[in-house]
Amino acid sequence: MNKKDILIHIVQILILIIFMCSIVNKEFQNDTYFTIAIGEQVLEHGIEKEEKLVWHKGLEYTNSRWLFDSTIYTINKYLGFTGIYGFVMILAVIQGVIWYLIVNKITKKKIFSFVSTLCTMYLSNYMFFARAQIISFLIFIIEFYIIEKLIETNKYRYSVILILLAILLMNVHASVFPVHFVLYLPYVAEYILYLLKLNKSDKLIVRNINIKPIIIIIIITILLGFCMPKGISPYTDMFKVVGGISTEFIDELQPITIDTNVLFWGSLIMCISILIFTKTKIRVSDGLFILGFALMSLSALRCVYFYYLIAGICIVRLINDCLEEYNFSFDFINNKVKKYILMMIYIAVIIISIRNLFANLRKDYINTIEYPVSATQYIIENCDTSNMRIFNHFNFGSYLEFKGIKAFIDSRSGIFTEEFNEGVTILEDWINVVEGRENYNTLFNKYNITHALLYNDEIISLYIGTDPNWNLIYQDDIFVIYERIEDK
Repeated sequence: MNKKDILIHIVQILILIIFMCSIVNKEFQNDTYFTIAIGEQVLEHGIEKEEKLVWHKGLEYTNSRWLFDSTIYTINKYLGFTGIYGFVMILAVIQGVIWYLIVNKITKKKIFSFVSTLCTMYLSNYMFFARAQIISFLIFIIEFYIIEKLIETNKYRYSVILILLAILLMNVHASVFPVHFVLYLPYVAEYILYLLKLNKSDKLIVRNINIKPIIIIIIITILLGFCMPKGISPYTDMFKVVGGISTEFIDELQPITIDTNVLFWGSLIMCISILIFTKTKIRVSDGLFILGFALMSLSALRCVYFYYLIAGICIVRLINDCLEEYNFSFDFINNKVKKYILMMIYIAVIIISIRNLFANLRKDYINTIEYPVSATQYIIENCDTSNMRIFNHFNFGSYLEFKGIKAFIDSRSGIFTEEFNEGVTILEDWINVVEGRENYNTLFNKYNITHALLYNDEIISLYIGTDPNWNLIYQDDIFVIYERIEDK
């Protein structure tokens, strides 16, 4: 690269750093709170199978994120919420820069790579929280690129990197471990199509891939998965969640919709249009990544991030191949005009990013509308937290746990279902009560509830407010706390 190209890369990376920092939300999300609480448990007691953050006895919970949880807890212990916010920013920046470098390596088009990175990272901004996904997605992006390098060069050192990344994934976010194998399947399929002599298609590029190192890596990582302290859970947890009751009400586990994901559908239609109406060919592996992650997204919204981050690289390559097929360029635009346009893009991104960053910095880490901050403090100061059996909402159970109060339920929905704990129907019981399908007294008697922390406007709150067996002990504009009178 000449000095001009290097300068453009440096400028774009610096702008991208500012942009990535600006899309990281300062407000914490559910998972962050129980992550801190679980991290403390891990460091004090190790990876235990019995759940200790809720007051239910005998619930088994195999921690699939022990390394991430203990890391976040440690950061919070020494650097507080600001440290966690900064940690997430660093990971977001790393992800954005790596994605940009990968796409630029593929397309050799600096501006195209820059713009496509901005778009992709913006679409994926929901995952930039202190959740294990922020590392697992980064691992998947790196794995995708390393697999491509292994296929291109046949250098076995890439195999070692892939095995090490798999081990890291098992300890950071084992519940998504099956996706590690999904990344290899398109290349295996491409090799099989080559053996079947289907490499003369007008639309498909079928390569003769050296499949031996890929098969070896798959076998090694499968065996390593069984050797981990979490047993077979890395292979089963994802499917238990998808097949359970959690999919009925958790947004990210529900199917993708047209009205809320226009860009997803638009990109898919664009890929199909390129393949139908142009002479552009697509690699079999790229086509399978786009199709596979698109189908996964149709079944669960959370998979759309696989589509954006992994299939997105394949989509960019397809668009780039189409542009090159028809020798499309912007040579018809005067060079001075190009420079002005480029400067305007840079300035616009910087201004918008800085504005969003400062708006974010003015926010609090804890949203007091979504989480019962004052109500929780009242409980700590006025209630016997060691003996209370509190009923709480799914959305803020993790905050109670973060503050040292054992909850009824939290957003780790799976462990409260029969798929993870035989005979356990805690999540189903909770849903039936808060949605008015079942009388709250049935549940409260079943679990011997002593207190209830609720939203003011919940159906159950309106009923308990008129129940002579319950006493209102706390109320603010959003939350209420009731105490069972007979337990006094």
